[in-house]
Amino acid sequence: MTTDGDSVSGSGSSYHYGDSVTVNGSGNIGIVKNQSPTIGGPQAPPVTPQEAIQQLERLLLELRAQVTPAGAGTIDANLPVIVSPESGPEARHGALMAVLGLATLAGEVGRPIIEAVGRVLELLGLA
Repeated sequence: MTTDGDSVSGSGSSYHYGDSVTVNGSGNIGIVKNQSPTIGGPQAPPVTPQEAIQQLERLLLELRAQVTPAGAGTIDANLPVIVSPESGPEARHGALMAVLGLATLAGEVGRPIIEAVGRVLELLGLA
């Protein structure tokens, strides 16, 4: 058995992200992908902080339509802080953490946002 992905357990819940493959016998070729689509689809990673922020903005606007009104409020409150060049590092970091939490709760559909937040934090030197 081969597993590729991340598993998270805690508080009685267990989540697995990525492929889980079981191989029996020999001569097996390929993997059947039965995954749900995620927001944004595959994209090239951004090179500059501004590109990373723009990509995150697009992803958050797509997610906004799929979350509860409270989740949409979290995006509405934090997106201006994330995209504004005048935002200080502490304010931007707090806003990124807020949308990261929302994306985590959204499950697989929020995975591209989790990755995008990580890139923004890294490119801004806030990681």
